[in-house]
Amino acid sequence: MLRTKIHIALSAIGAVLGLSAFICFCIVYANIEAGMWALLSGLHASLSCMLHWHYLKESLHVNFSRKALQYIGDFGMVGFISGSALTLFYLFLEIYYQADILPIQTSIIIRMIWAFMMLKWGLLLYIFTRKYLRTYNDHQLFSENPNIEET
Repeated sequence: MLRTKIHIALSAIGAVLGLSAFICFCIVYANIEAGMWALLSGLHASLSCMLHWHYLKESLHVNFSRKALQYIGDFGMVGFISGSALTLFYLFLEIYYQADILPIQTSIIIRMIWAFMMLKWGLLLYIFTRKYLRTYNDHQLFSENPNIEET
C-alpha cells in the first residue's frame, strides 16, 4: 500500500505541474505547443492518479469495467507513441538549429521536455492499466450471482 501511496503522490505532482505549466506557457509566455504538451502530460498523470486512488480504496472494480480500463490504457499508449515521436522531432530540431532555451516563446528545448513528459506519463498510464487489468478475476464475471432472482 505504501507503494501505491507513493504513486498517488507522484502522479498528483505530475498533474499539478502539467496544469500549471499549461497556464504558464500558454498565457504568460505564449508558447502554445509546450503548453499543449504540458496539458496532455497532466491529463495522463491525472488519469494515473485516479486509477491509483481507486485501487488504494479497493473501488477500481466497482467504478471501471475491463473495457473502460482498456480504453484508458489505449489512451496512455497513444500518449506514449505521440510523445516519443514529438520528442524525437524536437530533438532533431534542436540538434539541427542549435537554438538556445531563451526566448521561451520559441524555445524548442521546453517543447521537447514536455513532449518527453507526455511520453513518460503515457507509458506509466499504459503500464498501470495493464497491471490493474490483471487484478480482475475472470471467474467472478461468469459465475452466477446469488443476488439475482430468476424469473
